[in-house]
Amino acid sequence: MMENKTGIKKTLINQLEDLKNEAIDRDFFANEKIIDTICEITEKIGKEIAVFINRKGEVLDVEIGDENTVTLKDLADRRSENSLSGIRVLHTHPNGSGMLSDVDLSALKKLRFDMMAAVGVKDGAASDLFVSFLGMDDKSDLLPLVAGPYPKERFMKLNVKAVIIEAEENLKKAAKISKAVEVGEERAVLVGIENEEALEELRELLKTAGGKELSRMIQTRDKKDNAYFIGKGKLKELSLLVQTVDANLVVFDEELSGAQIRNLEEVLGIKVIDRTQLILDIFAQRAKSREGKLQVELAQLKYAMPRLIGLGGQLSRTGGGIGTRGPGEKKLEIDRRRIRDRVNDLQNEIKEIKKQRSVQRVSREANNVFQACLVGYTNAGKSTLLNSLADADIYAMDQLFATLDPTTRKVTLESGKEILITDTVGFIKKLPHDLVEAFKSTLEEVLYADLLIHVVDGSNKDYDQQIKVVLEVLKELGAENKAMITAINKMDKVEDFTEINVKSTEEAPVVYLSALNKSGFDNLMLEIDKFAAQKWKIVELMVPYTDGAMNSMVHNNCRVIAEDYREEGVYVKAEIDPITYGRLAKYVIP
Repeated sequence: MMENKTGIKKTLINQLEDLKNEAIDRDFFANEKIIDTICEITEKIGKEIAVFINRKGEVLDVEIGDENTVTLKDLADRRSENSLSGIRVLHTHPNGSGMLSDVDLSALKKLRFDMMAAVGVKDGAASDLFVSFLGMDDKSDLLPLVAGPYPKERFMKLNVKAVIIEAEENLKKAAKISKAVEVGEERAVLVGIENEEALEELRELLKTAGGKELSRMIQTRDKKDNAYFIGKGKLKELSLLVQTVDANLVVFDEELSGAQIRNLEEVLGIKVIDRTQLILDIFAQRAKSREGKLQVELAQLKYAMPRLIGLGGQLSRTGGGIGTRGPGEKKLEIDRRRIRDRVNDLQNEIKEIKKQRSVQRVSREANNVFQACLVGYTNAGKSTLLNSLADADIYAMDQLFATLDPTTRKVTLESGKEILITDTVGFIKKLPHDLVEAFKSTLEEVLYADLLIHVVDGSNKDYDQQIKVVLEVLKELGAENKAMITAINKMDKVEDFTEINVKSTEEAPVVYLSALNKSGFDNLMLEIDKFAAQKWKIVELMVPYTDGAMNSMVHNNCRVIAEDYREEGVYVKAEIDPITYGRLAKYVIP
C-alpha cells in the first residue's frame, strides 16, 4: 500500500493502484504501460515511484518516495537466507538520469532483490534505463553488476529469466564461501552530537570491541528527540546511510533510553547500541577474574533494569555480538524482579570479595609497605609503565581498557625502599555511572594508596581534557586530595615539548617519560622516593645488648643505614616508619 500520498491527486493515486492489475510476461522486466505511467506521474509530482514485481509477473506493490529516494520494502517470501527475494524492482529518478545510486545498489544486495532497474525521467518520458543484479568479483564476493544505459524499447526486450538464474547461483556460491570463512565482524555507523573529533574515541572503542567503522554522522541540535534521539530528517538520512554502506550496527555516542533503542531499531532494521553498551561489552571481554566478571554483570543488569521494555529485542539476542556479550548475557533474559534479585546476589558476592581485599590491605598496612596506585585515562600507558618499573609481564596493548583487573607489583626505589605499585582500570569520558558503582570496590584501591601516579598520554592532542576527566572521576571516588605525581608518558611520540603545559609544584610534581623506552624514569623514581620518605624518617637508636628482640625488630622493620657496637649497646642509624618508631621510641637518641 502507498504511504506517501499526501498532496497527490486521487486520480494519480488510482492510476498507480491500477498498475497492480497489470499482467507482465515473467521473462521480461516490465511492460510499456508500467514504464510510461510511472514516468508521467513522476514528472507531475516530482517524486520517485517504485514498482515491485514477483517472478509470476504480478505487481505486488507500488510506493511513492520523495524527489531523491523511495522506500524499498522487503516483500520477500524467500525460501532461505541464501536465496533471492523473488522480487524485481523498477523505480524512477526525477533528475533525468537512470544511473543507479549507491543506495539503490546497496538495497539490491541487502534485500536480495532479483534485479533492480532505474528509469531516468525527462519531460514525462523515459530518457534511459539502467539495470543491476548480483554478480561476483574475482575474490568471490557478492557485488552488484550494472548494465546500461538502455533506451526503453531495448530494455523491454531484456530477458530477465536467465539473469535471475545466474544471480541466484552467485548468491549460493557466495553463501558457501562466506560460511567457510565466517568472520562475524560487525560493521557500524557511528552517530554523535558533538563533532567529528568526538567520534574518534568512539571509533577506538568500537575497534577494541571487535567492530569496524563504515561511516559516521553528526547531528547538531540542542534538543534531543524523545522518540529517536535524533530528528526525523536526520533519521531518514541515517537510514539511507545504513543501507548504502551495508551496516549491521549503529552506535550512538550518547546514552539512549530503552524506548529510543527500540524505535531506532524498528526504523533502521538493524541493531542499535549506545556508548555505555559498547563500553560494557569491552569490559565483558576483558574481565578475567571472578570479581571482574561479577562487577561487569552487575553493571550490565543495572543498565538493563530501566530499559527492559525497550531492550526486549536485544535481550533475546544472547551472544549476538557487540552489546550482548558478557558473563551475564544468559541472565539478561529474565524479568525485572529476577534481575533485582540477581543484582542483590552479585552485590553480596562482591562485598565478600571486598572483605578479603580489606584483610590483604590491613596486612600490607601492618607491614608498613608504601603503596602507590597508577591512575589515568585508558590507554595512557599505565600497564607498560608498571612492566618497565617492576620488570613484569602484565598484559599491555595499545588499545582501550587493556587492563581491567587491578595488578600489584613490588618495586625497589633508588634508596633501597621496597614499595607496592598497583595498576588500575583506566578512566574515560562519559564513563557509565553504573560501571563506576559496580567497580567501586576495585577502584577503592586509590583511596588507600599513599600516592597516586597519574599517567597522562602526552602524545594525545586532547591530553588536557583527559586529565580533567581523570580528576573528575577521582573526585567522584573521594580521592581528589591524595598525594599525586603527574607522569606525562609517551614522550617518544611528542615532537614539540612546548605544546604540553602542565603545572608542576613541589607538592604535585610533574615528570616526563617514555614507559616504552624507559626514559625519564630517574626523575619519576626520585619523586616517588620523596613521597615515600615522608612516611619514614631517619633516627639514631641505642639498643641495649640485653634487648635482643628490639634489635631484631630494627633489622626486620627498618632500613639500617649504619650500625656500631658500642660499650652501652648497639648504635643504629635507620630509616623507620611511624608504627615501628612508636615501639622503639624509648631507644631514640635525642
